Amino acid sequence: MTAHMRDVFPPPPERAEADGALRDAAAEFAVAAGAEDVVAALDRAVSRLTPPGSSHELRIRLLEDSALAACRRPDSGEPGALLPIEVDIPGAGPVGILLVDPVTAATPHLRPLLEALSAQAALAMERIRLAAEVGRYRSFREIEALMEQTHDVVLIVDGDDCIRYASPSARNVFGTSALRHVKLVDFIDAAQRPAADFLLRHVRSGVAGAGESRADWTIRALDGRAPVVEVTCRELHPGDAARDVALTLHDVTAQRRLEHDLTERMFHDSLTGLPNRVLFAERTEHAVAADDGLLAVLLVDLDDFGSVNDSFGHAVGDEVLHQVSRRLRDVIGGHGVAARFGGDEFAALVQGAGTAAEVEDTARHLCHSLGAPIRTSGGTVVVCGASIGVATTAHARNVHELLRNANLALRAAKSAGAGHWRGYEPSMTDRARQSELRADLGRAVGDGALFLEYQPIVALGTGRTVGFEALLRWQHPTHGRLPPGEFIEIAEESGLIVPIGEWVLATAMRAACRWHTAGQVRAPYLSVNVSAQQFRSDGFVDTVAHLLTQTGLPAHRIVLEITESLLLRDDDKVWHALELLRARGARVAIDDFGTGYSALGYLRQVPLDIVKLDRLFVRGLTTSRRQRDLVEGIVTLTRALNLDIVAEGIETEHQRQASVATGCAYGQGYLFATPMPEAETLAWLAEEQAAFAKSSFGPS
Repeated sequence: MTAHMRDVFPPPPERAEADGALRDAAAEFAVAAGAEDVVAALDRAVSRLTPPGSSHELRIRLLEDSALAACRRPDSGEPGALLPIEVDIPGAGPVGILLVDPVTAATPHLRPLLEALSAQAALAMERIRLAAEVGRYRSFREIEALMEQTHDVVLIVDGDDCIRYASPSARNVFGTSALRHVKLVDFIDAAQRPAADFLLRHVRSGVAGAGESRADWTIRALDGRAPVVEVTCRELHPGDAARDVALTLHDVTAQRRLEHDLTERMFHDSLTGLPNRVLFAERTEHAVAADDGLLAVLLVDLDDFGSVNDSFGHAVGDEVLHQVSRRLRDVIGGHGVAARFGGDEFAALVQGAGTAAEVEDTARHLCHSLGAPIRTSGGTVVVCGASIGVATTAHARNVHELLRNANLALRAAKSAGAGHWRGYEPSMTDRARQSELRADLGRAVGDGALFLEYQPIVALGTGRTVGFEALLRWQHPTHGRLPPGEFIEIAEESGLIVPIGEWVLATAMRAACRWHTAGQVRAPYLSVNVSAQQFRSDGFVDTVAHLLTQTGLPAHRIVLEITESLLLRDDDKVWHALELLRARGARVAIDDFGTGYSALGYLRQVPLDIVKLDRLFVRGLTTSRRQRDLVEGIVTLTRALNLDIVAEGIETEHQRQASVATGCAYGQGYLFATPMPEAETLAWLAEEQAAFAKSSFGPS
């Protein structure tokens, strides 16, 4: 199955942040002086690994007596409410002293990280305990006996980096404890020697902050082992000319292996070993940021892979996935990244593709390779082709767009049938947006996402508001505020226009009833756009009549706006509905007049009350004499037919004056007001009433 793009980025913490939290915690454990320091380091690490604003509770269990100590929130419940976090380390058994609240412990992606932290904290507490024991002994013999009991290695090296003292436990790391007068760096992995030399010089430098430093070293032991040790070093006697340095080496081989395994599990697919969705997204983001030539993403969905498991079993299915991953790597080569998203979904990142033609060649080659029969180790032959979607940075500005485009192309490939590939085309985005809007529009009314705004219609001679046009809007959850032009056609194609239109009529009529209480001598009328489908639907006239009765709105205060194209079809059902509505007292207006193909004489045959002159005519009044003559002709005809005319789209005072000069009695546009919510219409009418009352009766 193809994942939607919202699934491309899952919630586990970023790799860099997780690595950083573990590394910083390990550094703090290395220098912790007591249990309080260990708990504080744990708290900071868990805070970084959990979402901002979330809470957690943690404690540690002291190793020697299992007593609880150093609590994060002492008043937050009994110890029994906390869960222990332990991890089995080969050769050491269960290790861990961290206890956390059940919610944090049950978070899947945190569990391996908490195990690593718990193991680190246990080892830190063991070191602190042994350090305390050292402080209690005074004789060298007692210290030597104590050193025999600890796994940590203590070294003292002189100014020439030769070892002057090595604790007996050195044999566990170096393969021998006879290290006096031996160069320390000779045991360090060759690749790390320059960094180790720099660290020792830095500790001796006396620079602020250099008093105690730490690092990880790989030791080349005499018995052939290569343990990894965490090194903490400081100057033995600061300011002394001898420049002796004391080092503590803690064997963290198992711990680092565990951390590596946890990282692999978090960012790689366990079956194929390929990077998973999270790591693939990270690699893609880095590649896009590098902006180094054309970049391509190929999303791969195996065709009917479920039947493979059903027919041959999951063992065969797993082997098929292994061979698919191998073929994917072979085709992509060393300059790309192959990944498994999960199930039967794979992806590839192709860097340095050169040209779009080369990307297409890669897609064809991959399609052919994955379509070839697969023979399993048991002799089963499986034919499992793939659908592939391809997108490049030529049509994407960021990672999100690149992956989204590849997903759209994959949908197109699957629609074409099994074994096809398709490259992204910009038209796919438009189709996807239309599909998304079509799916969301059905829920818009129930979710309260549709709303109305109202724009005043004024008498050009007096400036008084005579009516309001109800305008539909949609507050889409992802695309924001949408005007009707972006979704009305979708509503008509899907049949949703009928229930949406009924909701608009009911909502607007209830608003119009409240205008009557605003103190006007003559309440404004309500103008509502009605689609052709509404007029043709059964019972539309009855619906309008029912709403008029239900709301109590007088029929003469409702104006139903229709388009010119609706009347040109000579639809008897529409014409009959218009006549019935006008007989009940409602009025009818033709909207955007002049944008269709009708002749002026057509108005003589249409059952109308109002003509709304399109804004294109209004704009031309101030620039074209021919346009003014045409509008004057329209006005003369409407007057002869006893029709009112409203000039739409008036935005300037010059346009208003020109409309008045041609004989238009009414106007609508931004010059007077922008569309407003219902609550503002009452304030608008009250303010207008007060202004006219003051101008008529108040002081001059």
